[in-house]
Amino acid sequence: MKYAWVDKQRGHYPLDAMCAALSISASGFFSWRRGGQASKRLTDTQLLTLIKALHAEIKAAYGWP
Repeated sequence: MKYAWVDKQRGHYPLDAMCAALSISASGFFSWRRGGQASKRLTDTQLLTLIKALHAEIKAAYGWP
């Protein structure tokens, strides 16, 4: 919904200002216009969980032996 509104208002307001006001990214907007999905990034919590799982999987080894 936000992307559709931004698309309609592009002639009236700068894209970067609208993206900042709506807390969206310009790259997400352009991806939406191409028909794709906005990039799906991991949250900090999800990333930390993944890192801990990988660290446990390699038995807490880090770096060159």
